[in-house]
Amino acid sequence: MLIYQSQVTSWWENKGVAPCYKKFPLALRLKNDKITEILITDADIRTWLPGDNLYDDVLLIPSHIPIGEYDLEIAILDRVSNQPKVKLAISGRQPDGWYYLGKLKVQN
Repeated sequence: MLIYQSQVTSWWENKGVAPCYKKFPLALRLKNDKITEILITDADIRTWLPGDNLYDDVLLIPSHIPIGEYDLEIAILDRVSNQPKVKLAISGRQPDGWYYLGKLKVQN
């Protein structure tokens, strides 16, 4: 089974006075006309104290994802519904609550 990999680095600024106390999953979504796939990261946003926070990891893309170009989106999800839960203070929010980051090309 072939699993594609992509390095993901993101810088976050917690402008609040405390970290998030609930373990909401940070997720990336790959989406095009044919497929939508939600990839849950292992980020623990409860450790993101006020100030700068870095998330740097390898994103594993399952082998059933076809080669091609995808919209790359991000959200902090509700653990039960897998729907966006936390509104971020960034631009790019779409009507469904996901934030558009750019394009990602899956290739071998």
